[in-house]
Amino acid sequence: MLLRPILLLSMLALTACAVPNSRSNAVVVTDNKAIVESCKQIAEINGDSTINQTLLIDSARDSALARLKIRAAEAGGTHVVSPVATHTWKGPSTAGTVYKC
Repeated sequence: MLLRPILLLSMLALTACAVPNSRSNAVVVTDNKAIVESCKQIAEINGDSTINQTLLIDSARDSALARLKIRAAEAGGTHVVSPVATHTWKGPSTAGTVYKC
């Protein structure tokens, strides 16, 4: 009986992992809007975890960057403007704007 909840929590934790691919690795995340001036804005995204934050607290910058890149690639974008790009980012916002350049 106890095994079932443990397995469920383990599966939920694994789904929070951001797995980059070749398309997402090519996405540039920046906080400089000048870089995307001549680009087409295509979407607003968020790099937060899709798991309930009470189950898994995940505000790590690397994870948020990976999720932003993956979601931008899925939307067909090449660049994301987000405050997560700054090395001093501490959260909580993981929002970004996707552009295609």
